[in-house]
Amino acid sequence: MSGEPATVRRIGFFLYEGMAASDILWEVDMFRLAPVIAEAEGLSCPGFETLMIGLDPGPVTTWADFRIHADHALGRLPGRLDMLFIGSAMPEKQAALLERREFTAGLAALAASGCRIVGVGAAAMILAELGLLDGRRATVHSVATEAFRLRFPRVILDPDPLWVEDGPIVTTAGSLPGVEFTLEVLERECGRAMSFAIAKAGLLPMRRGASQGRLSAALVTQIAASDRFDAMLQWITENLHAPMRVSDLADLAGMSPRNFARRFVERTGKTPARFIEALRAERARQLLETTRLPLLRVAQQAGLRDEQGLRRALQRTFGLRPGDLRRAAE
Repeated sequence: MSGEPATVRRIGFFLYEGMAASDILWEVDMFRLAPVIAEAEGLSCPGFETLMIGLDPGPVTTWADFRIHADHALGRLPGRLDMLFIGSAMPEKQAALLERREFTAGLAALAASGCRIVGVGAAAMILAELGLLDGRRATVHSVATEAFRLRFPRVILDPDPLWVEDGPIVTTAGSLPGVEFTLEVLERECGRAMSFAIAKAGLLPMRRGASQGRLSAALVTQIAASDRFDAMLQWITENLHAPMRVSDLADLAGMSPRNFARRFVERTGKTPARFIEALRAERARQLLETTRLPLLRVAQQAGLRDEQGLRRALQRTFGLRPGDLRRAAE
């Protein structure tokens, strides 16, 4: 042991009336859990101190009408802060927050100090109102995309990523992308083994990067399954190992192949071939991260025929190789 003091990252979570608690609570637990997992697994990890911060100390009523206690006032923090998470709220609640000078002044001071500020979901609009996103790339929850684009023309809005990190300012597409950004932070601080250990502990279905699509192919299947596509889509998800021809799928949907192909793109945003490949890639990734099956078996169970097909599908869908996924999950 060197005797040097352990590094501690100080992570703040800002509480205000009407906020969505779900935008921050997972993150609080994840930062607190990381050192515990590190000690149990023999991993290297800094300590994380989490601070619950409000305009003043005291209880704060959330959108769901329960209270969280703020231990510190934004303008009177005990020392430096490395990162601050701000969750979203209904527009009138965010507007009321922006009218409080102690908030605008406190956030400006934190930004000037070098603290990284994370706006979760619609909280990106708070950061934009304060000018913190001017000239920067940002993203926002899909329900606020058009309003954001019209209101903040000086912000370079990118509606596709799960999160956007531009210098010290981070914006996320919603609550779960905020969780996934936190996994990214923990990966940088503690290594990939840590981010996967926490993802497993939370039963997260998949570790995604910022550039991954907001909806997985499996979720799109569930969303789209609302009429006579139902049986066909269900059959696809349950039979990924089986050969699939467009003509056979069209028969299952009760449509001509030509009409089926057109409707499939309208409903899912992909051609049948690319959509099925994405589902198979998701299945292969799950097998790689949770089993020790040989690559050929993984490919066969996911319907990708052989190792070459497996590598091609993973590269096209996730930009990753089988070995990358398996090593990261170890």
